[in-house]
Amino acid sequence: MNVKTFYAWSEKKLDERINYFLQQESTEIIDIKFASPLLYFSAMVIYIEKDGSHPSSFGFQNRRQSQ
Repeated sequence: MNVKTFYAWSEKKLDERINYFLQQESTEIIDIKFASPLLYFSAMVIYIEKDGSHPSSFGFQNRRQSQ
């Protein structure tokens, strides 16, 4: 079992990041936990890797730098 944490300054951006992650067929989502501290939105996705790949390497670093 693995976790991936997302954060964004707006709900729309958080939704985009989570939806991009959910499109990966190599993951089985167990649960999603949301939080909204004072200045940003965050979510933790709990998942299982189906085929041994690592979903966190599917372009998130590049997407984060471009914003």
